[in-house]
Amino acid sequence: MIGPLMNAPVVSRIFFTVTFPKFDIRRRHVPSVKLHSLAKNQLSDTDVIDTIEHLFRCRNCFETYRNVRAYYLNSLSSQ
Repeated sequence: MIGPLMNAPVVSRIFFTVTFPKFDIRRRHVPSVKLHSLAKNQLSDTDVIDTIEHLFRCRNCFETYRNVRAYYLNSLSSQ
């Protein structure tokens, strides 16, 4: 059962990332356009994974994303 699941691109990518993490900590912040796209569910699977990995490492980007997400949730609830 696990064999076919491991062949899925997203699962394989997560497994590879956990096994061989990137050590480039000096990576720039995530652009706000990408954070808005993430909040609106408009990114590909690999972009979502890359962005979320960065959000776990960068407190500044994480806080920015929280604000963006809160804005979208508030705008949806007020409609």
